[in-house]
Order: sequence, then structure tokens, then C-alpha cells
Amino acid sequence: MTRPVRKPVPEPASEGQEPSQRGLSASVLKNFLHFLARSGSVTYAATRSGIERRTLYRRKAHDEAFAAQWDEALQLGIDRLQDDAMRRALHGTERAVFRNGKQVGSTQQYDNKLLQFLLRAHRPEVYGEKKQSAAPPLPFDLAQRLAASAPRLDAHRAEKAAKRLEEEGKERRKEKQPRRERKNAKG
Repeated sequence: MTRPVRKPVPEPASEGQEPSQRGLSASVLKNFLHFLARSGSVTYAATRSGIERRTLYRRKAHDEAFAAQWDEALQLGIDRLQDDAMRRALHGTERAVFRNGKQVGSTQQYDNKLLQFLLRAHRPEVYGEKKQSAAPPLPFDLAQRLAASAPRLDAHRAEKAAKRLEEEGKERRKEKQPRRERKNAKG
């Protein structure tokens, strides 16, 4: 269930104050930073604080002190997410087991993909993507070698064809020889 976005009550504009800074009280901004530090999500923190994201981003662009607080809160939120991911990867999460519509127990499930991701992030030299090194250059140029072998292949094929023709000729002579002998015997 999402909560409706609460419209902040605008504060009176002060001289020299940027338009994006009007209407944001210190307590509203503190609330936003609190939710940002807990979640690591600007969208979630803005929604929970009742402030539009673009208003916050404009404030961040014009207020260096707020930008520094934003960055610190965001890092805290990301650290918290990382800690929770590490806990779930190492200790797993409990899942209910049901039978015939009734819970009969529970099991601990571990997320191996999450563990792999965390290991890759923290130890990229061991678990990171292996960079494919370029294959060592071959000691010869394959195209040149194929081109050089073409005449040898043609010669081999011609030799094979000549042998085949010679064999066929021998076969024909053997077939014709008995006919000649027959003709000589009749004559």
C-alpha cells in the first residue's frame, strides 16, 4: 500500500533564496535524509517525505551543504543495502513450507547468485570477469599458408584423377582382351 504524497506547506520566500529552496523546511529535509539513509533510494525517500524528486534534485544542485548531506545519506543507505545482501547471502532467508494449505515447517534458502555478485564486487581480481587475453599471434599467416597449399592440392587431385583413369583403362583392357582371344579363336 502506498501512502499519498504529502504536499509540503510553502514557507515565505526570503531575499536571495533560490526558487527551488522555497517551501522545504529543515524538518522535511531531515525526514528525507533519514529515509534516504535507511533505504538508499531517492524515490522511496522522496515519497515517504512527501516531496517531489525534481524539487529535491533542484535543491541539491543549488545547495552544496544539502548535496553533501544527500551524498552521505545515500552512502549510508547503500551500505545498509550491502550489509543486508551480505546477510542474506551468508545466512539465507527462511521460507515457509506448506502442505495441503497448512504450514508444516520452514527451510533456509541461500541465494548463490547474490553471493557470487558480492564476491565479484569485493574481490574482482579473484571472482571478477576474466578478461580474455588476445590470442598469441600465430607463427605463420594462415591465409598465406592456405594460398601456398592450393597448387599442392590441385597437383594431388590431378595425380589421383590420373591414377583413377589408369586403373579404369587397365580394367577396360582386361575386359577387351578376352574378346580378342575369342575373335582369334573363331577365325
